[in-house]
Amino acid sequence: LLKVQKTWLYLEPIFASPDILRQMPTEGRRFQKVDVMYRTVMETASQASQVLQVMSIENLKENLVEANKLLDMVQKGLNDYLETKRSLFPRFYFLSNDELLDILSETKDPRRVVPHLSKCFEAISEVSFRGRNAEEQKEGGKMLDILTMISGEGEVVELSIVVEPDADRNKGSVERWLVEMEQSMRDTLKDAGAK
Repeated sequence: LLKVQKTWLYLEPIFASPDILRQMPTEGRRFQKVDVMYRTVMETASQASQVLQVMSIENLKENLVEANKLLDMVQKGLNDYLETKRSLFPRFYFLSNDELLDILSETKDPRRVVPHLSKCFEAISEVSFRGRNAEEQKEGGKMLDILTMISGEGEVVELSIVVEPDADRNKGSVERWLVEMEQSMRDTLKDAGAK
């Protein structure tokens, strides 16, 4: 029970994200199966006044063994998924699994990536969006276009090619617009060096 509980506690917030469920449907179904079983056992356990009542839950041992197998498959699928994302954008290797999952669980909001930029790109701590404030950025679309990169020291460099995280070609694929951002940064620095 403790192994199931520990793994469930780690995976539950991950699979609570609709973006992750959409990107990993097989693992999502496996986790949901375990989730139903785990919540049922925990509900029964919370109502039981004695441990022997919990131990007498029908098929408890078999269900926990099956849950462990499913959770192992879910974790393997999750690790494979993260490895695929890292191979598409190698700078993701600088992030922990939890940081990468934080980014991937909110693919619709490029602002969620900003706190992790400094680990992906040396000397970049922030970016500025076309939308000047949270209200404008909430509109999405062009308001989420990235116009400048900002260093930790406050140096602002205008990108020579605007990065469009919310463009149709980048929807749901944070690694795609980060590759565009990397290229835009290189082009910008190359242009600045040529002046």
